Amino acid sequence: MDTPDLILRFALALALGALIGLERQIGHGDESRAAAGLRTFALYALWGAGAGFMGSEYGAGGFTVAAAAFGGLLVVEYWMVGRRGDTGTTTEAAAFAAFIAGVLAWNGEEVTALALAVSVAALLQAKAWVHGTLSRFSDEDLRALIRFGVLTAVILPLVPNEALGPFDAINPFQIWLMVVFVAGIGLAGYIALRLLGPKGLAPTGLLGGLVSSTAVTLGFARMSKRTPDVTDALCAGVLAASGLMYVRVLIETAVVDADITRPLIFPLAGLFVFVEGAAAWWWWHSRRRQADSGLKVRNPVTIGSALQFGLVYGVVAFAATVLVDRVSEASLSIVAAVSGVNDVDAITLAASNLVHDGQVAATSGARAVLAAVAVNTLVKAALAVAVGSRRLGMRVAAVLIPAAMGAGAAWALV
Repeated sequence: MDTPDLILRFALALALGALIGLERQIGHGDESRAAAGLRTFALYALWGAGAGFMGSEYGAGGFTVAAAAFGGLLVVEYWMVGRRGDTGTTTEAAAFAAFIAGVLAWNGEEVTALALAVSVAALLQAKAWVHGTLSRFSDEDLRALIRFGVLTAVILPLVPNEALGPFDAINPFQIWLMVVFVAGIGLAGYIALRLLGPKGLAPTGLLGGLVSSTAVTLGFARMSKRTPDVTDALCAGVLAASGLMYVRVLIETAVVDADITRPLIFPLAGLFVFVEGAAAWWWWHSRRRQADSGLKVRNPVTIGSALQFGLVYGVVAFAATVLVDRVSEASLSIVAAVSGVNDVDAITLAASNLVHDGQVAATSGARAVLAAVAVNTLVKAALAVAVGSRRLGMRVAAVLIPAAMGAGAAWALV
């Protein structure tokens, strides 16, 4: 290796270490550990490049000696700092990252080394944001995240991926995959809701629609009787959640089979624009200060809810397969209409899988989805009228009933 290239690699290592050290020095201010700042971390990265040089010149033994010496230095530093009462290891971990960046720079992995240094600096700088964000979540939220991991990484690989039962209508792996999919959508909406906080009824309703538009309808309808002064905003929240259901259905069908999505795009996109436009109107019409919604949306990821959805999806999928096999594809819309009273996800995924497997035509699957959407939209309108105040019920029904009729018309035209 010629001298200019050698100097360039050591210089790059110095610069990357200095980048990480700059954050440490600025972030700690006048604290005692600020001693490990720009110059120190630049030397840490230089040490890493030096270890790479030792490895190339003297083999693995040379690299091992240099790396072991660096590890010993970090242990001594941690022990000395720990005697002053600070037992955190962030600085030591960052120092090791700087060392690795130096090694990468020496080995000619400039892009990887730069990405590592920038990522480490960004992570260190985000300390306040990370702590503030995590403080919004509870132990139950962490347990829910772990449960989702169990559903996905532990149970799913163990479920048999083969058709079982009469008519080969039950595929346990497919059923559990749909459980994971719906739980993931609900978890994403829940996390977004917790991060945003109660900054407004309409945004809360919109995000709550990812978890359950029916739950938002019930929660806001009950609230309309207790706080009639914010009826306009509550109406906006209900409609925002209901409109998001149409997008959720499109996403679910697109993930499983694009063929069923094509005849659904225009009718569901039209319903989304209509309902969300009404939501925007009522939110604009509400001239009051944004209020705390008071909506208590429980974390949607529980073993019980997963098993319940898996059972519902399995029953719907079995009924749909049997009816299609024994009667006709048209009977699928009957199952969809009944399923839509409670939920649209199960029949949406079941119909999409039937289309994907070639058991029904895309138009028949799309008609089933539209039947479920029409019924579910009508049910939410009925809930708003039955549970909410008269003003909220009439305003929501004035939007959702025409939306349900639009879904019905699309069903007839597809």
